[in-house]
Amino acid sequence: MNVAILSNSYGEDRSGAIICKEIKKICPDANVVGAPLISFGEEYKKRDIKVVTGSPPPPSGGFFLKSLYSFISDLIKSSIVPFSYIAKLRKISRNINNVIVVGDIPLLILAWIAFRKKIWFLAPCKSNYFSPHLKIERFIMRRFAKEIFTHDEFTAENLKHFGLKAVFLGNPMVDELERENVYNPPENKTLIGILPGSRIEAYQNMIKIGIILKRLSLKQSNLHYAVAVSSTINKEKLRENLYGLDKHIDFVTNAFVDIVTSSTLVISLSGTASEQTASFGIPIISFVGTGPQTTPNRLRGQEKLLGGCLKFVKDYPDGVVNVTIELLSNTKLREEMGKIGMERMGLKGGARRIAKHIVRA
Repeated sequence: MNVAILSNSYGEDRSGAIICKEIKKICPDANVVGAPLISFGEEYKKRDIKVVTGSPPPPSGGFFLKSLYSFISDLIKSSIVPFSYIAKLRKISRNINNVIVVGDIPLLILAWIAFRKKIWFLAPCKSNYFSPHLKIERFIMRRFAKEIFTHDEFTAENLKHFGLKAVFLGNPMVDELERENVYNPPENKTLIGILPGSRIEAYQNMIKIGIILKRLSLKQSNLHYAVAVSSTINKEKLRENLYGLDKHIDFVTNAFVDIVTSSTLVISLSGTASEQTASFGIPIISFVGTGPQTTPNRLRGQEKLLGGCLKFVKDYPDGVVNVTIELLSNTKLREEMGKIGMERMGLKGGARRIAKHIVRA
């Protein structure tokens, strides 16, 4: 069994790498390779999966539509990437009998051009809860996809209605999320988790979050805060953006699960991490930040996707403070929000179920 898994962003790299790992567990003799489009494949490499492509990310980090400047910059500096990507894939195409795409429709098209065979397709960021598939997308999937692994059951049923072969087996993004056991919150305090993001905009996001935390601390004295710092972010630089609030806040790297599972609620200006938080049944509050992960459109979509486990608060900063205080005082509402989040994200083990499905096909 010779498998290539293609992925087109950091979250998709992680999901693809976990599926690779599960295929190797089920079929140890399988030759499995990762083929990321806009990264060097760190997620694959740390799971001992061979990487056959690898490119520096485009200037926008993959969010080229956030501004005209970003689009033009990506176009100029990264226009050769799809062509070099296809060329690298063509070199291995003869030896590959199973192709899995974890990403979007453009990546599915690139995969078909490179391999000229039907493809297993996982679209982790596409859901009928907020972004129904267009007619042209359904046409492309019918033409190029062997089977579609969806983000949720609702999307699978919708695609089946249009005659596509689709199934929901779970979200690999919620797999491999175990406690790190490196952080324990102070006793007799109510912990609020903070997710400023994993990209460069996290520094400006932290300034906006800091304003919220200052106002919260004036209204309630028993609160403590913990920031889940991504390994891509400079912890000290992030801390500097709080202007004297750091005595109430812990900044911890590689402690995402420890922090969110210890929190009463989470304030998030992140993307995938918000969905992962919802999978633990933790309520989330979000507002418009400084990067493409937290635009009004993306947050409205995420709110629909998570079924109310995430509250998108438009009134910043006063509305965010008021909603936070309301949630802190309403245990029943928090429990209801958390339950919805767990139901929407599905049970862990999605990567293994997808791997089994492919190996047994």
